[in-house]
Amino acid sequence: MNFARLQLWSRNLLWILVGAVWIVIISLPALGLLLAARGEISWQPSEHHGYRVWVIMEQEERGIGWEVRRTASYSVERVCLQTTVGFWLWRSQVHQQQTRYSFCECYMDLPDTEMEYLGTCSPRSQTSLASAVFSLFLGPGDYVLF
Repeated sequence: MNFARLQLWSRNLLWILVGAVWIVIISLPALGLLLAARGEISWQPSEHHGYRVWVIMEQEERGIGWEVRRTASYSVERVCLQTTVGFWLWRSQVHQQQTRYSFCECYMDLPDTEMEYLGTCSPRSQTSLASAVFSLFLGPGDYVLF
């Protein structure tokens, strides 16, 4: 009886997985059409966290750009944002078709006011994969301005 239940459960799981893959496959052309029509798709799940994808249609370059912005450190009056920007170009004057840049900037974040630019983060505040994993367990580190 347990074998039959396990077999039924695994078959149901397989159908759920096939359905999820099918939804992803069907959604890609819809997202492509939305990106072509609007030129940009962005999503900002929180105040200091966001994603953006846009179409690059310049005379010399054609491709897609993407941006990911997240909080590198946060205090009551200061926030440092880590921004990663990448480009995937299928037509470009530059030999490198895929590029990626990352930078960190700090802002004064007071309630009911615009964020005021303070400067770039120090090199030790640039988070690596290892420090990002440690910050999940230990909390965000202290970041210093230049």
